[in-house]
Amino acid sequence: ELNGSDIPVTGSVGGDAKAGDTVTLTVNGHTYTGAVSNALTYSINVSPTDLAATGTIAASVTTADLAGNTATGNVSHVVNLDLIAPTASITLSDTALKIGDTATVTITFSEAVTGFTLADLTAPNGVLSNLSAASINPVTGVVTYTATFTPTANIEDTTNVVSLSTEYTDLNGNSGTIAASNNYVVDTLAPVITVNGEVSNNYRPTLAKANDVITVSFTSTDPVTSVTIGGHVVSATPVVGVLNTYTASYTVTTNDNATSTDVAITSQDAAGNSTTQNFSGLVTIDTVAPTASITVDNVT
Repeated sequence: ELNGSDIPVTGSVGGDAKAGDTVTLTVNGHTYTGAVSNALTYSINVSPTDLAATGTIAASVTTADLAGNTATGNVSHVVNLDLIAPTASITLSDTALKIGDTATVTITFSEAVTGFTLADLTAPNGVLSNLSAASINPVTGVVTYTATFTPTANIEDTTNVVSLSTEYTDLNGNSGTIAASNNYVVDTLAPVITVNGEVSNNYRPTLAKANDVITVSFTSTDPVTSVTIGGHVVSATPVVGVLNTYTASYTVTTNDNATSTDVAITSQDAAGNSTTQNFSGLVTIDTVAPTASITVDNVT
């Protein structure tokens, strides 16, 4: 396990080797020594850097009898040590999220990991759910998980990343590394439209005859894409000097008698969020002229 501490290399001696004899380990060109215990075993701490840099440990023990004769035992041991921390990358299928959108978040690990849950991920201005089971590439060993990101309602934030903590480890206990996605934008704030009123230029502003003009005034936080008055498409005209304020007008024809003057206004922001505001018309159309008749009695 890669944790920055020395790793004990252990073993035992035999033959005429005895307690107190010196054991020498050569690892990556560096020498480490220790003494044989009463149980004829040894434990010598070795730098993980040296262990990771080589494929073998050369071990030797030297002993001597009472007459001064010496003997040395040697062995070479193959090192199979995983000291590499797992790494990860994070991607989103959609990096510009509006109302109704979700994104698939893909978390790719360099190897199989353990202890990974949704709690290890932080996703500002949204919620992660539906963590998948691990998908393992049998050739590369790369492991992939997916989750669903659902943005929070009524948010506008242009700077967000999904980040991964280091709570996970690989199967050999090496601690994971942090990771972060590319930036994503959340805009789930719908345009707001407020209709201020509807009047005609008739001397009675709640009535309109042929050739009278019906005008609706309103505000919109975002660009106006369509306006209808009584089902007739009209243009929105910005009010000069008044931010986000508009008027729209319709000229009554003789065919409009008793038809609706209801208003429908649609606005759309840069993210594609759309709002349609409906407003019940306040003007009644009357294009039928009154009739008049007169008679003159006989004069006698």
